[in-house]
Amino acid sequence: MTVAWRMVVILYNLVLIALAAGVLAVSMGYGQPVEWVEQFMASTQQRFIAGSGAAVVLLVGLYLLMASLRTERRPEAAIVQEGPMGNVMMTVPAVKQIIMKAARNVEGVREVVPEVKQARDGLEVLLRVMVNPDVRVPDMTAALQDKVSRQLEEIGGLKVAGVKVTVDDISAARNPKVR
Repeated sequence: MTVAWRMVVILYNLVLIALAAGVLAVSMGYGQPVEWVEQFMASTQQRFIAGSGAAVVLLVGLYLLMASLRTERRPEAAIVQEGPMGNVMMTVPAVKQIIMKAARNVEGVREVVPEVKQARDGLEVLLRVMVNPDVRVPDMTAALQDKVSRQLEEIGGLKVAGVKVTVDDISAARNPKVR
C-alpha cells in the first residue's frame, strides 16, 4: 500500500471514530452532537458539503472493502528473457527440476527440498538438504551453491540473486537419494 493510500485509510478511520463517538454520545443521552448536526445542516450549501463528504466517505469505504476482498496473485513464473516479441517465462516447477538435476551431481547430498522466490535482482533459491555423514559440510554446501547457480544461469537463462543452503539433517545411511 502506498503512503498516499495509508493516509486515506488513516483519515477514513478518524472520520469513522468521530461518527462512532457522536452516536455513542447520543445513545447515552448527551444531546449536544444532535444540536451540532442540526446547526450545520441549516443551510442548503452546508447540506451539499455534508452530502459530498458522505459520498466521498462511502466511495472510499467501498473501494477499501473491494481491495480487502481482492486476492493478490503472485506470478508462478520467472522471466527468463524480455524481448521485442514478448517475454519468455519459466515456471517454478521447471526451475525446481533444474535445481534437482544440479543437486544430484554434488557429492554428499542425500535429499534436497528447494524453494524458489522472485527477488528484484533475480531468483532467490532456498535449499533444505540432508547430507551423508562422511561429507565435509562447508565444502559440500559451497559446491552445491555453485552448481545450482551455474545450472540455473546456463540451462535456464535465469539470473540468480543467491542460493541459501540449510542443512536439516545428517543421514545415517550412505545411499544418496535426491527427491
